[in-house]
Amino acid sequence: MPYIAFRKEAIWAAGLQPAGIDEISRKVILDVGCGSGEWLRMLTEWGADPLKLHGIDLLDDRIAKAKAMSPVGLDLQVSNGWFLPFPQGSMDLCAASTVFSSILDAQARRALADEMSRVTRQGGLVMVFDFAVSDPRNPDTIGIRKKEIRRLFPTYRQIKAFRFILAPPLLRRFPRNLMWLALAIEIYMPFLCTHRLYVLRKVGE
Repeated sequence: MPYIAFRKEAIWAAGLQPAGIDEISRKVILDVGCGSGEWLRMLTEWGADPLKLHGIDLLDDRIAKAKAMSPVGLDLQVSNGWFLPFPQGSMDLCAASTVFSSILDAQARRALADEMSRVTRQGGLVMVFDFAVSDPRNPDTIGIRKKEIRRLFPTYRQIKAFRFILAPPLLRRFPRNLMWLALAIEIYMPFLCTHRLYVLRKVGE
């Protein structure tokens, strides 16, 4: 849905402010679970250097699609998150989008978070975009609440937390010419929204 894409782009942009979006061309960035590379390509549109962008995904076909669609020089690799093929402290920003909610085992989620933390430099950022609530119709995912984020990244300081995207049953009720009303409800009634973006800064070990 175009509205969801619009809201995700707007929230990611707001979340990137602590990273210095005006200096994004100098940032080394990793997208864990990059899929077809949509977010990384969006970063290049905002001025990021493709040579400093990295993405990993578990599935070969997603990485193949990402390579076909992305700028030359962007590093895309098939890898699981339990060992990230990058040196310690090599990333200014490490992001994961709807990844943790698909990992049902708590220890496995912590293992991924530890790897993301390992490759993030001191003072660098971690951004987690995920479902805020569990969907009872989908037993293969869980909601990632603030308490879980604190467990996964105990040495990080939360900078921002955005809650957005109306629950689909509500959003589907709005015709295109009333999407401004959906946005107003997101802003003033965030408890009706299904996703969160957490922005965290690494401050210690």
